[in-house]
Amino acid sequence: MNQPLSDTITRLRKERGLTQEQLGQLVGVSAQAVSKWEKGGAPDVELLPVLADRLGVSIDALFGRAEPSTADMTTQFQQWLLSIPLEQRFSALFELLAATSTCLGSNLMNSGIFPSMTLGSTCYVDNILPNATSRTWLRAYVKSEEGLLLGVLAKDFPLYLLMPEPPDGYRNNLPSPEECRKLFSALALPGAMEILLFLYRREEGFYHPSAIAKHTGLPLDDVLSALPQMAECELLKKKDLELEDGPTQVYTLHDNYAFVPFLFFARWLTQPEDAHVFACDIRKRPILAPPPEKKENQS
Repeated sequence: MNQPLSDTITRLRKERGLTQEQLGQLVGVSAQAVSKWEKGGAPDVELLPVLADRLGVSIDALFGRAEPSTADMTTQFQQWLLSIPLEQRFSALFELLAATSTCLGSNLMNSGIFPSMTLGSTCYVDNILPNATSRTWLRAYVKSEEGLLLGVLAKDFPLYLLMPEPPDGYRNNLPSPEECRKLFSALALPGAMEILLFLYRREEGFYHPSAIAKHTGLPLDDVLSALPQMAECELLKKKDLELEDGPTQVYTLHDNYAFVPFLFFARWLTQPEDAHVFACDIRKRPILAPPPEKKENQS
């Protein structure tokens, strides 16, 4: 049975922590009008859309009709995404995530405000402020008890990382300090970055050290020194070949994608200035502190 409209308004108002006066202010009526609705009266028809918006529900829900289930919403979302041309889906999904990202750091339902982020045309401060001296990204972040969001919400460089915190926290999934030292030591070798940037610009395949030296302009000794250490920490894969004049090794990328976002977040870390289009830090725990233990319900 559908719930009477008056009962639905009362329930939704209380769930959102609003007084009759506050709801009236959001809708543009008096507290007496809201009280009348909750006692069996009905809002004017033209007020129903704004009332539903301020309570964060559909008009159907105001009249007690069931809201779509999570499964229904997932299906609708999939159908929407599939209706977009394949070559536009990444951009469409990014725009949707960018527009809703502020909701992760806001609890403004009680005020009737639904924050939205408009996708910017540029990610660089110096494209907006003529006196800016560096190519600083305009960034967005949310740090909450539930997780992290890091983004550059702009059309000329869209970047988005969403990391809900695992039940055991972030720390258990980090590489060990020794693994980090091994990786960064390999990246610090003369020629290592140039080798990786070269390989990421080429079609996937194995390359001989002499070919890498020729194409990058690096000294062959630097290439021969860097390649084995880069393979040891899994930046590269090595293959042994037996040629007419003896054994040799050729190298290729270990993967063809992860290093590029790694470099983008390295740039994030090394930005000389802070510039944010949206920033929200509502997390009380240190980022690597374990989540508090959930208390079991006592019967």
